[in-house]
Amino acid sequence: MNALAMNRVKNALESMPIVAILRGIRSDEAIPVVEALYEAGIRIAEVPLNSPDPFDTIDRLVKHFGSRMVIGAGTVVDPADVPPLAFIGCEVCVAPNADQRVIETTIAHGMVPMPGVATATEAFAAVAAGASVLKVFPAADSAPKLSAWRTVLPRNVKLLAVGGVQPEAAEALRAAGADGFGLGSDIYRPGYSPEQVRERARAWVAVIRCAAQDRAQLLTQANARVGESVRMDGHDVIWLDPPHSRLLRWQTHNEVLHEQHLSQPVWSLGHTTDSGWVGATENALCRIDVTSGDLSCGPMAPLAPGCRFNDMTVDDDGGLWVGSMHRGLLSSKGGIFHSSGVDMPVQQMAEGLGVANGMAFSADGNTLYVVDTLARVLLAYPRDRRGPRLGEPVVVSDFMAIPGKPDGLALAADGTLWVAMWGGGCVVQLGSDGAFLRAIAVPAPHVGSVCFDADGHVFVSTSQARLSAEALAKWPGSGGLFRITAPA
Repeated sequence: MNALAMNRVKNALESMPIVAILRGIRSDEAIPVVEALYEAGIRIAEVPLNSPDPFDTIDRLVKHFGSRMVIGAGTVVDPADVPPLAFIGCEVCVAPNADQRVIETTIAHGMVPMPGVATATEAFAAVAAGASVLKVFPAADSAPKLSAWRTVLPRNVKLLAVGGVQPEAAEALRAAGADGFGLGSDIYRPGYSPEQVRERARAWVAVIRCAAQDRAQLLTQANARVGESVRMDGHDVIWLDPPHSRLLRWQTHNEVLHEQHLSQPVWSLGHTTDSGWVGATENALCRIDVTSGDLSCGPMAPLAPGCRFNDMTVDDDGGLWVGSMHRGLLSSKGGIFHSSGVDMPVQQMAEGLGVANGMAFSADGNTLYVVDTLARVLLAYPRDRRGPRLGEPVVVSDFMAIPGKPDGLALAADGTLWVAMWGGGCVVQLGSDGAFLRAIAVPAPHVGSVCFDADGHVFVSTSQARLSAEALAKWPGSGGLFRITAPA
């Protein structure tokens, strides 16, 4: 396959994930109609071969638009049609089916195949033949299917929802894993003027842009029993699955998931001022090599009977702060602990919590935010910088009317607080005063942890724990890692 053509298709889809299907278009009207699409923001147009004089139409469009538009052919079902399409500069061959001969001939002639698939078997056969952009057809009510496919198909495979897509379904399809949409009669029908096409295209562009905002996209299915403590390690994302004693890594440059087995469960991660990683085991702090998975533990912590460590954070002086909880979820048994280093003694700083969970310091380091999952509150503790001491906390939020229970916590660059809602299937954004700003749905009920990368994208870990077989079938991304595009 021509790498340049594939890159042009991917860039066009990232710019605006719509392929405009111009079935029935005439050669003499094609240029003004596609100019209208271009003005609306669409960058890929497809001329089906059952249109009047399609080869002449494609030839005219290629010569007129050059690199401004990706011009493709649709309804390509005969391999013999591929060479003349390549000769006139066509870059994409779209088909209603997954014919291996058409796929391979398209690739051999330097073009991008977009075969149509309706089942997982057809999808994998098309991928095996070399296709990396699949037309999921028909796409009406196909969000559950897309979500299930996304967990098993290679991450580099793009899925386009085509056929019967309605504007109100766009957000659900995007959340389920659709990378784009093929739109036909909603944008163009024979007889539509360029002005009508422009108006309809602009309306759909607005719908897609709205659906793309605040969208949680499944990056990889790690099948985490409990997805905890998602963090950035350079450009990579790392997180934990404590019940399985796993350290997980998502390499962003090649979209590959790696895992390291740990010698014991680690419930949280922290990054110290000397660029080293530390963690919290059941009852001690530890150094952790996030490449090899090797652990080196410090002294045992003075935990109450039946309790274990949970989430943690690191202050701007390199001090380690870690919460605790009772294994049986008994109320008032949790606390907050501090140590100046992995090898130093651990001291209790606060008590009387239920499950001390997500933790983060304010930008000035003077306030420690702590989630108490069992009490369903977000607390703010004043930090005494003269020593490792905390003042009396105040309640920042009680999460009233927000579904689920608060779990992991991250502080955004703008000072807002982002909280994962276990059982709520969402991440919520709160002002520093606790005011509710918005909730962003995640297609997995148990959202455990959140973090930000340098560009402001949100990474979210999820869990499979306590989900029935029916729930896992409904939410196949549970246990996976999701990304929310940098919120506006």
